[in-house]
Amino acid sequence: MTEDLYPTDTASTGRGDGVRDLTVTDRWNTPVGTPNGGYVLATMLRGLGEELGSDQPLVAAISYLSPARPGPASLRTSTLKTGRRLSTGTAELVCDERVVAQLTASYGERSGTSMELGAPPALPDPQDCLDPFAEHRPDAGLMHRVEYRMPHQGAGGAGDPTYRLWQRMAGERVPDLYALAFLVDSCPPPVLEVSPGGSVTVQLTVHLHRVPVSPWVATVVSTRHVAGGYHEEDCELWDEDGNLLAQSRQLGILL
Repeated sequence: MTEDLYPTDTASTGRGDGVRDLTVTDRWNTPVGTPNGGYVLATMLRGLGEELGSDQPLVAAISYLSPARPGPASLRTSTLKTGRRLSTGTAELVCDERVVAQLTASYGERSGTSMELGAPPALPDPQDCLDPFAEHRPDAGLMHRVEYRMPHQGAGGAGDPTYRLWQRMAGERVPDLYALAFLVDSCPPPVLEVSPGGSVTVQLTVHLHRVPVSPWVATVVSTRHVAGGYHEEDCELWDEDGNLLAQSRQLGILL
């Protein structure tokens, strides 16, 4: 795997009045040739957080208006509230003079009671799983920069729109909160098991709970509802000790 330059790829520079300059890279392109939505989210979250003076995103809701394009871009941010515990703001990503995504996010320190009532996906250890790209790893793009490990029986199965797998960032880097926002959207959509034509994300909401202490992230992503040409997709990320890292729900449109 190549060196992971994810923090560099999501960097932006403030120019004043809440506007930031950045470059959207093609290093995180999906197989269809456009920047991954999770990468776009992570970039916007990092830039907005720097404007708000926080590196602790808690919750984010992003609407994708059109595909982002690699090249120079700008982030237009606005502060909605700065409080003792939470700060909230909005951001728009502008590519080629068009707003391609809108984000609302809140940031704050994590403190207080923790309690886990759920359970991580049942997976063999990563070393006991299969690398789906062991023989034909892509040499660029998203699937070149994330390692996947799937159970021997496969990630899901024909007709079952649920995938259970391990993910790890290139370079074996332990994910930060921004990388977790990316990882909730880094798998092929499981709706492909029942609708092979493909899917495009319309809206994505993510809750970020904690960072792991090791690189591998257990992932379960599923679709349970398809209606009127749209579908939901739910994702949970867990660390190797069984702690929930992040969860998300997105609305996608079938192609």
